[in-house]
Amino acid sequence: MAEERRIRPAIIIGVAGAAVGIGALLYFLTRAKPPPPPGAATLYGIVTDAETGEPIPGVLVTLNGGSTYTDSTGAYTFADIAPGEYVLEFSKEGYETVVY
Repeated sequence: MAEERRIRPAIIIGVAGAAVGIGALLYFLTRAKPPPPPGAATLYGIVTDAETGEPIPGVLVTLNGGSTYTDSTGAYTFADIAPGEYVLEFSKEGYETVVY
């Protein structure tokens, strides 16, 4: 069996009403969709190969039972997330599964 590679997920949580003045975050905010309703959040990020840094398309990203796949740039989004505790999982054949 071939050795599994590592996934390096980037996770960013955007909360309505938060004001951030850091230049790096402004880049993400300009790409973001309109802010979620008060009390809800948007979770988004990019999954990359831990060795090469290249984005990984087609990674299954699961958040407490809901799921999505990363797009061709390795990006994923979960919108309108209510406050609470969540389990976030990243999996793809040939890669080590990562759970937060």
